[in-house]
Amino acid sequence: MLGDDTRPLDKVAIKKSGALYNQIYDRVREWIRTGRLKEGDMLPSERELAEIFDVSRVPIREALKVLEFVGVVQNVHGKGVFVKKITANDIIDNIDVVMMNSNHALLDLFEVREGIEIQAVYLAAERRTDEDLATIEAALDEMGRKDDAGTGFMESTMGFHSAVIAASHNMALVDINRYLIDWLRYLRNQFMKGSRTSEQAVSDHRELFDLIKAKDSAAASQKMREHLARAKHVLEQAVREQG
Repeated sequence: MLGDDTRPLDKVAIKKSGALYNQIYDRVREWIRTGRLKEGDMLPSERELAEIFDVSRVPIREALKVLEFVGVVQNVHGKGVFVKKITANDIIDNIDVVMMNSNHALLDLFEVREGIEIQAVYLAAERRTDEDLATIEAALDEMGRKDDAGTGFMESTMGFHSAVIAASHNMALVDINRYLIDWLRYLRNQFMKGSRTSEQAVSDHRELFDLIKAKDSAAASQKMREHLARAKHVLEQAVREQG
């Protein structure tokens, strides 16, 4: 069932590289991502996994607990551990446990948002309606009325980005944004509160609106990439200053 990828891990390499259960967790996730294990498949038993990875059963149990907690597998009493159907909500419901205590993990999460927004603005430029344009422009106008050193500007900026994602008409992106917007607010409050907004940032949002209106999806996605790269640079500096 697992094909040729059941070769044991190198015990020496494992001991040098940290927690065993993390590597077992990663390998099982890899089996699922590559299709060696599919929804409804039963995982090998603890004994079999211990043999596959050439470890004791203790890290196997720890890895299985984490996999079950994040919604990847389900332990059916008396039968075994089975692969679950993984949805966006499964990931979203548990990602905060992983992220909440690590500034570097928050940077990783910002990179996730980069991917989402670059794709969303591309789709928005292709699919936007007149109503979408009116919503995005209203958020842009709101930005212009807010003090650029206060939380009002921050909220209106997030409103602009959320309106762009909504204009993608991709409900998965919209649903994920509903969760990530709280983390973006946390990032800004934690690391960027009180920083003044550059004219470049304001110009970026205006240009993004114009490109979406013009249905220039390639240019809009490139502009979003550049805009978020500047925001990420500011965030990275703030994280370094706070240690």
